[in-house]
Amino acid sequence: MRSPTPKASRYLIGPTLLLASAAFADAQAASVNRIAETLNARSSMALRDSIQPQAQARYEAGRLDGDTVLRGVSLYFGLSASQQADMDELLRQQQDPLSPNFHVWLTPQQYASRFGLSAADQDKIAAWLRSQGFSIDSVAASGNRVSFSGSAARIESAFQTELHRYQVDGESHFANATNLSVPAALSQMVLGVRGLDDFRPKPRFRSAAPHFTSNITGNHFLVPDDLATIYNVKALYSAGITGSNRSIAVVGQSQVNLSDIHAFRSAAGLSARDPVVTLVPGNSVPLKNGSDDMAESDIDIEWSGGMAPDATIQFVYASNVFDALVYAVEHNTAPVISISYGICETGNSSTIASGQTSFDQASSQGQTIVSSSGDAGAADCDTAGSTTASGGLAVDFPASSPNVTGVGGTAFNDGTGTGGTTYWSAGNDSSNGSALSYIPEVAWNDTGKSDGSGGTIGLSASGGGKSAYSKFTKPTWQTGTGVPGDDARFVPDIALPASNFHDPYLFCTTDSGGHGTCVNGFRDNDASTTLTAAGGTSFGAPAFAGLLTLVAQKSNAAGLGNINPRLYQLAASTADVFHDITSGNNKVPTSSGGSIGYNAGVGYDPVTGLGSMDLNNLANAWASSSSGGSSSSSSSSGSGSSSSSSSSSGGTSSGGGGGAVAPGLLALLASLLLLRRSRQRA
Repeated sequence: MRSPTPKASRYLIGPTLLLASAAFADAQAASVNRIAETLNARSSMALRDSIQPQAQARYEAGRLDGDTVLRGVSLYFGLSASQQADMDELLRQQQDPLSPNFHVWLTPQQYASRFGLSAADQDKIAAWLRSQGFSIDSVAASGNRVSFSGSAARIESAFQTELHRYQVDGESHFANATNLSVPAALSQMVLGVRGLDDFRPKPRFRSAAPHFTSNITGNHFLVPDDLATIYNVKALYSAGITGSNRSIAVVGQSQVNLSDIHAFRSAAGLSARDPVVTLVPGNSVPLKNGSDDMAESDIDIEWSGGMAPDATIQFVYASNVFDALVYAVEHNTAPVISISYGICETGNSSTIASGQTSFDQASSQGQTIVSSSGDAGAADCDTAGSTTASGGLAVDFPASSPNVTGVGGTAFNDGTGTGGTTYWSAGNDSSNGSALSYIPEVAWNDTGKSDGSGGTIGLSASGGGKSAYSKFTKPTWQTGTGVPGDDARFVPDIALPASNFHDPYLFCTTDSGGHGTCVNGFRDNDASTTLTAAGGTSFGAPAFAGLLTLVAQKSNAAGLGNINPRLYQLAASTADVFHDITSGNNKVPTSSGGSIGYNAGVGYDPVTGLGSMDLNNLANAWASSSSGGSSSSSSSSGSGSSSSSSSSSGGTSSGGGGGAVAPGLLALLASLLLLRRSRQRA
């Protein structure tokens, strides 16, 4: 039997050859021209699923004025078949510890050169848009998006549609009423057009039930110190792993008041640290105190920074959160991106396709995207809070993307309605925490429970199930005990507390009157000294983004990329990394009198994924693999371990990054490799 070859010698000199791999990424053939025909609107083809699902005839309220100017409309372009094959292979190699490209991340410039449209094609597209009367706002750095502005009348003419007004749930909106058409020469390239409607994704947080207004009654609320205790994070803090010199991108669609962030960090016993705030160019987002979007932004900034207390939070916002997400990817804003918004997959294939191209770019750059899995149980197309489900089984995007880590919900099973003394202390510590240890968990499902005021809670459960999007087939890495045999991507991947009924999270925001809700610590100064609390998978996504930042710091990794392969490998090979949630379900009642959903069980389940985690054990297991202590086959199902400082990229940016190598050095390295191989054969 042959002796195993140490990884460091198997590929010549690890760091040196990784530099060569980075250069190899630069040396790939530049994008080829794909537009051979003249762009002519008279020869056009319709784009399937290019109608906003909420733009229904029953909500119509007339035509949009033709003089209305729409700014920042964007055409999104997909990769060619050969580019996609190249991308798939690159992503596989980047997560294979035995590949020279393991954790060698691309820079945005390298991505654009290798996977963007050619300059000639970009020029042809821009020329066609100008010929239709539009002004060009920008061509994305990725090379796969062109933004423009123009009147509604010109848009209707160029894309052969009509723009209508709609009145939905008391809100006024506009959108195209028919599928869009584009020149036939672009039909196989265009993934979608964004900016032709003003419908926005909804945040995933749930306000706490009315009887959770004061912990004077003995009810328990979560602050960062509690999660640090429950999930064994404090061992990392004690070792100096706090997120220092690390960045987390949080994306939103609202402005925030920094006074709320200050109040939260002070109440949680954290040092002052303001987020870096970026408004995506071309967007105008008014301040809306008391809005759900503001509350969501506050939650995401506060809880990502609460779990990684010394990390820098990069808050990127736009009028549509998906535009903020694309910006964070195209500009490689941070190694970890958190998003707590989502949409039902049904009827949104155009949005999913364009989003997936961005997520491939993020993965290739070493960025990890973390997303909430939704709050309507297994019925994501129904509104969370509705009494019954009528849209059938459905899951939430972006969590359903194989490139995204979906975070579902759990609830604590501590023995009583307000929590037993076994797991909670009688008072709070200096950081307002009171948890004593890990608390057993069940799947989060508050659907049908009393709301404390004579009614019942509507759909309120961990989002999860099987993706219905045809291109999200089962990833090779999604295997193990409990994983369904269907050839489809299942979500979520992991879970954290989400109940707004039992032990909700505290946060600080501004109400509609412009009053900050945290005046005395976490309490307001009203007559009831109210606590502002909520639940939902919205909290799990930013909290895990913060926790994952600690894992990367422990491993000394510039970026981790798509972490899902490694999560599933660790679940199968390493004990005590995950808390397996085996009780509960995400079943919700249907309008026909039945119910739909899934049960939690041993191993993976489509309710809580692999479970919650012991973060210290997870970080140690990840760091151990980065030292070369684990091996795997070339299959991506056995990949995903983190790199050490010596096997990261040749150069780093905010999100990781490859790094170019001079051609002469590349030739020298190649010669050395060939020489070594010839000696080994001899």
